[in-house]
Amino acid sequence: MKKYYILLGMLFCLILIPGHADAKSWPKGPSNISAQGAIVIDAKSGMVLYGKNINQKRYPASITKVMTALLALENSTMSEVVTYRGEAVLNLESGASNIETKVGEKLTMEQSLYAMLIHSANEICNGVAIHLNGSVSAFAGQMNKRAKELGCKNTHFTNPNGLWSEKHYTTPYDMALIMREAMKNADFRTIAGTRHYEIPKTNKTKKKRSLVSHHHMIFSISYPEYGYDYAIAGKTGYTSLSEATVVTAAKKGDMELICVVMKTKSAMQGEPNIFTDSIKLFNYCFEKFSQHTLGESVAGDVVDEYMFTKFSPFYSSEQPTLSLDGDGSVILPKNVSLNKAEKKVEYFTELRKQNGKEMIGRLTYVYNGKEAGGANIIYNETNKTTMLTDSINMKEWVDEAVVQASKPPFPWKNIFLIVGISAVAAAIAAVIILRVRFIINAKKRREGYKKAKSTEETGGIIRKQ
Repeated sequence: MKKYYILLGMLFCLILIPGHADAKSWPKGPSNISAQGAIVIDAKSGMVLYGKNINQKRYPASITKVMTALLALENSTMSEVVTYRGEAVLNLESGASNIETKVGEKLTMEQSLYAMLIHSANEICNGVAIHLNGSVSAFAGQMNKRAKELGCKNTHFTNPNGLWSEKHYTTPYDMALIMREAMKNADFRTIAGTRHYEIPKTNKTKKKRSLVSHHHMIFSISYPEYGYDYAIAGKTGYTSLSEATVVTAAKKGDMELICVVMKTKSAMQGEPNIFTDSIKLFNYCFEKFSQHTLGESVAGDVVDEYMFTKFSPFYSSEQPTLSLDGDGSVILPKNVSLNKAEKKVEYFTELRKQNGKEMIGRLTYVYNGKEAGGANIIYNETNKTTMLTDSINMKEWVDEAVVQASKPPFPWKNIFLIVGISAVAAAIAAVIILRVRFIINAKKRREGYKKAKSTEETGGIIRKQ
């Protein structure tokens, strides 16, 4: 039986979950968004702050390349060399963005990723796909597998570059999940936020190639009115059928947000467009929401850390065995304090591992019916405590906790219902009994009174009738 069940048993006795929902409504977002689909999420928690048709399928165009870059970063090194074959660089449709890569040309994966994300080179995506999986179709299968792993439910890719296909689609919500995962990679953040990059001469091209970002919120030289100081990374897309699309990450203070806008105008087509929509959404969310970091005070409220250190009479560790994940956070409307949200604690039936951490449960905050973020409860194996078992009562208590933790969840609701009904029934019965006794006693008192009066009237002699 797993050791952390002991901790679960003890936590059950220690955790207190106060808090209540506030009557204040959740911010609705700006009403004048032109895009047919849009979303803003908190990059840290995944919390949805704004949504418009977030689960409707759309053609993504070149924002597809975020997934292609993510898979390349997860399955290669930046220094490995990609050799571009004819099937990758030839037969691109007319007008498709490219860097004129030659058959047999060699680029590093790093150079390829800059060409992919900065210049949106379609042949580069094909070449990377073939390099990693042997064919474009095999790579598309890997894209779909990874999308499902990230929680995407309405996404299907048929190619790595986003050139139009009827069966190539995603949603604003799914695209936000993909971008959120990509932003966890430091190399992706750097590349997708770069304004200008030069590819030096190669075995097939004798001139340097200068690449500039197509994302005008990041590199605004062509459209200075769309420059956005808080934009840190992003990718644009456009086809005649998908129309303009864009995914952007922006950071202001400690709050990092991801915005996806799909199916509206490009900058060249006038306003409103993907950039005016994105800027409105970012400004609104940065103004209306604030981030709460779940620090030591919250951890102490949910996980009594001192209970599992040498300061406890039961344990002997310098550091707490249990703690809240430092990556956790909560997003709430401005001027709403953390204690206005309801806290919920879920315990896992077995240890879960993520990013090298072992989790035994999760703390979640809910505000006005919306999940507002939270943090995982971490079991720190390296800080494992030694239980002091000189107290027989403590040992028996822990043994019982282990037994209880291994059982199915106790049906507290049913028990409370039964106890409640029983209490009401007992109260009613008590009232009835007391009432009956009162009536009987009253009758006896009346009979005694009559008897005494009759005796008095007959001079103390009770006459038989």
